[in-house]
Amino acid sequence: MTIMFTSGFLSRNVVREVRLADLTTVRIGGPATLVSLESRQDLAEAMDRPHRWLGKGANLLVGDAGVSEAVLKLGKTFAGIELGAQQAGRTRVRAGAAAELAELVSLCVKAGLAGPEGLAGVPATIGGALRMNAGTATCWLLEWVAQVEVLLPGEATPRWLDRAAIPASYRSCGLPAGTLFLGCELDLATGEPELLRATAAQLKGRKAASQPLAQPSFGCTFKNPSPTLPAGRLIDELGLKGQRVGGALISPVHANFIVNPDRNATCADVVELIRRMRAKAWNDRGVVLTCEVETWHVDACVHAHPRDLEGMNQEKAVHHGGTEARREEIQRGKGLRA
Repeated sequence: MTIMFTSGFLSRNVVREVRLADLTTVRIGGPATLVSLESRQDLAEAMDRPHRWLGKGANLLVGDAGVSEAVLKLGKTFAGIELGAQQAGRTRVRAGAAAELAELVSLCVKAGLAGPEGLAGVPATIGGALRMNAGTATCWLLEWVAQVEVLLPGEATPRWLDRAAIPASYRSCGLPAGTLFLGCELDLATGEPELLRATAAQLKGRKAASQPLAQPSFGCTFKNPSPTLPAGRLIDELGLKGQRVGGALISPVHANFIVNPDRNATCADVVELIRRMRAKAWNDRGVVLTCEVETWHVDACVHAHPRDLEGMNQEKAVHHGGTEARREEIQRGKGLRA
């Protein structure tokens, strides 16, 4: 599918063909048209085309055939971070959606502004983190947000929303699907820089010790079924840790991570692992594992109710041999595009 833009749009923004495997942290995904959006005046034209928004590429699984829609990525125009003046022990910080969450954490720690240090080690852009209300076991980003700048579905002009108007919940901002985050303003209290730095370092150290950060992954696969039942512990108890399909592996380090250690896994490999994990959790424990990872053009079995998985599997006949053949096909395609 050819995606057409006006000459003015093309003169102000960069449009190119890419493999999404090169732009996702799990290193999986087929071809797409990538638009690096630099000009606010072109938001309306970009939104008028069939599209998807890409941040850092974490928390995302893309189908092996790629996507036909334009993949839009906010450029440097939307990546600024500004520290405001301190008033009554509090400081407003404005951050663009394309800025790295890690950069925000680092700047706030250095300036002695408390809160974001709790997100140290979370891979995301500000926009992606706002969209999924990114967080850890102890905090999430929207705890410190005073307002967000968004372009809501069906609207032509961005607007600022107060935090009270955002119905956020666990791993969700609660705003309509298709909402585009352009930035946010945080309201932060003063803290001791050395203490904040120590806290951030400790959190990053814990992640490094308990998660397979050195290997390609999309982060956690499933939401925790409950506060007392982490998904990783459940998958471990079910005896699935270390199980492999093709190039995809349920991490021996943390069972809620699917990793791509040799960078040769296909989306089909990952889908089969997800299907097995969800089916076993349902059949053995009666637990519905809900995907935390966002999916683009991926088999519906990753989101269907587990009671329907057996029938879907019989219909599609997803077997290891078929997965191997599909992976070889994908690898041949990579070679042709190299």
